[in-house]
Amino acid sequence: MGALPWPVAPGDLVRVEFYKFPGDNLHYFWEAKVVEVRPEGILTLLPQGGTFHHVAKGRRVVLDHDAYVAFFPGAWYSGGPDVREGRVLEYYWNVQTPAEWAGNGFRQYDLELDVKCRADHTCQVFDREEFLAKHSLYPRHWVEEAEKAVEAIFRHMRQGRWPVLPPGEPLPWMERI
Repeated sequence: MGALPWPVAPGDLVRVEFYKFPGDNLHYFWEAKVVEVRPEGILTLLPQGGTFHHVAKGRRVVLDHDAYVAFFPGAWYSGGPDVREGRVLEYYWNVQTPAEWAGNGFRQYDLELDVKCRADHTCQVFDREEFLAKHSLYPRHWVEEAEKAVEAIFRHMRQGRWPVLPPGEPLPWMERI
């Protein structure tokens, strides 16, 4: 694997932006700290007390836990564990267009599909209805890649690949906006 396509190093602050297609409407964003850089990707952290801005819903949420999100070059998904006091609450994986560097952070299109996994690594697809309602608006290639990304996330979890942690005691699904 070659060098990462993103000029980041541990300690850097990056802005993470998700847009809605069609168009160029900012859907949500947050500011994150780069905590790890590896050949397979980078791991960012939105720490407890950090703010998640959901522009489309006009809401801001201050996190009561640490949210780790890994970005993998060329991948049609990103995600990682939500952690409180060293315990995995759940994993949240976002199906998206591959992350692009926007000068100060990552920019991608949210493709509606999400996969949430409990601490014991059991996973479930969320928002499939939203995806099916919008998939005719997406380029055909995006629809195919989104479906493949769901399977890739399930494989990622089964294989326990970075940044997945060893299985733990499952908790109820977290509330999300």
